[in-house]
Amino acid sequence: MAMKIEIVSREIIKPSSSTPHHLRNFKLSFIDQTAPAVYVPLLLFYLPKNDSDSHVVEAADRSQHLKTSLSKLLAELYPLAGIIKDRTTIECNDNGAEYIQARVDGTLADILKRPDCSILRCFLPVEMESTDSETGRIVFVQASFFECGGMVLGLCFSHKITDGTTLSTVVKRWSSIALSGSKDSVKFPEFNAASSIFHPLDSDIPPIMKLTRDESVITKSYVIESSKIAQLKAKAASPMVLQPTRFEAVSSLIWKCLDNVSRSIKGFPRLSVMSIYINLRKRTVPSLPGNAIGNAVGVFFPSHSTEKEIDLQDLVTKLSKGLKEFHKNAMETINEKKKAWLSMCGIENFGVRDDIDHYMCSSWCRFGFYEADFGWGKPAWATVPNWMVLNLVLLMDTKDGEGVEVFVTLNKEEMTLFELEKELLEFAAVNPSVLN
Repeated sequence: MAMKIEIVSREIIKPSSSTPHHLRNFKLSFIDQTAPAVYVPLLLFYLPKNDSDSHVVEAADRSQHLKTSLSKLLAELYPLAGIIKDRTTIECNDNGAEYIQARVDGTLADILKRPDCSILRCFLPVEMESTDSETGRIVFVQASFFECGGMVLGLCFSHKITDGTTLSTVVKRWSSIALSGSKDSVKFPEFNAASSIFHPLDSDIPPIMKLTRDESVITKSYVIESSKIAQLKAKAASPMVLQPTRFEAVSSLIWKCLDNVSRSIKGFPRLSVMSIYINLRKRTVPSLPGNAIGNAVGVFFPSHSTEKEIDLQDLVTKLSKGLKEFHKNAMETINEKKKAWLSMCGIENFGVRDDIDHYMCSSWCRFGFYEADFGWGKPAWATVPNWMVLNLVLLMDTKDGEGVEVFVTLNKEEMTLFELEKELLEFAAVNPSVLN
């Protein structure tokens, strides 16, 4: 789908008030320090108003509204307005966020009728894989306005201070400020909460993991509606796991289909490993506030042999048991091995071994992105562009909050077979229209 996007303006949005001198240095936790050098993205699509007389005037008004509320947000969440000084510190110097306003030649319905992850990157304000994510400005925003009056809000936040939960917290706060004009409705936690638990490393910091952009991979969206979720959970249930969670059922289904593809292509037994990323905020001692800013993510690695096809119920049982064990021992494991965090994650080792299929899975469900009302209604679609990272699986809510949209990134040969998996197609629709 050809689409012309014209940049109308670029500017730096400063905080509405200065950061006090005693808050000028924000300490990164050791998980922040070793987070990948990427920007964490989000795209929010807003349908046009039916009663709009002038889309040009509306775009200007909306853009100013976003900039004013962003300025207030940056004053409150002051680390986001700073720059990454070094591997241990964000300098909270009111450097501000970069804000881009763009004009799109086309209609929003053209995108929503036939969603295509490959074209969504044009709505982001910066390349996700840019190395600036580890050294420079933290927040980038792009507001793209369509001729029809629709809008896409594209966000990129440096992973050095942002995990999925942090992104959710910031979006909720920003939309609250934009909607009410006040910044007093929600009290924010201590910003250094994460570093007080996950103490920063002043020396022997492992090298930052680079996520190399792979132009040869394909990302496809698979939507499992709420009615299909119920059927899938019933099929995945067993005497060992009577009531599988939505995550356990969906991620096990995807993993099972990925293993089937690997067996078809590679033809010999391999170890299949799924890195699953877990929010640690409620699992620390003492527990962190649910809206603590920063990275507070752990990883565990369920695995099995691909020598023979594993039953969905058995895979759910394995995953459920592994999650319970990880939750029980997460802090002990992390504290023992924090000086070798990347080694514990094992991502680099998995990536170079020919006898291992390594997949990465993260869930952004229950993050409330569909509640982000900045004054013109809730988004019609909350999504991400193609990450272009091989073997990545990302789960997000559908608009009703009950279904799941699964983004899978594979090479072309694997994706061709993955799309034909009968059990997948029993429950999931491929790249369905957002407007249905």
